[in-house]
Order: sequence, then C-alpha cells, then structure tokens
Amino acid sequence: MTLQTQSLSQLIKNKKLNYFQVAHQVGINRATLWGWLKFEDDMAAEQKNKVITAIQELSNGK
Repeated sequence: MTLQTQSLSQLIKNKKLNYFQVAHQVGINRATLWGWLKFEDDMAAEQKNKVITAIQELSNGK
C-alpha cells in the first residue's frame, strides 16, 4: 500500500509504532492524535503532514 491509500492509523501500526510515540513527536496529547485520526478525512493538510513527518522520523530512528 502506498502512503496515499493507506490510513495514518494503519501506517502507524505497520511501522510498529504506538500512538503515544507519534503524538509526542508531533507535540500533542495522545487523545488529540486519536481525535485527529478518528476523523482523518477531515484533517487539515498541515495536521496530516505533521503526523506523516513524525512517523517518518520515528521510523528512521529505529
């Protein structure tokens, strides 16, 4: 699956990350991240980019 067709939640799981790690990397609370991901289709582009960047940074650090 490519990043464009894969949900952010699925991407986090596939990279074997947890939501707390991603939220911390973005600089938000885990509950805020859950809220964003629950309505992923309504997320602002800036929010998506922050989450994607955090996932990439955490994945590269492993």
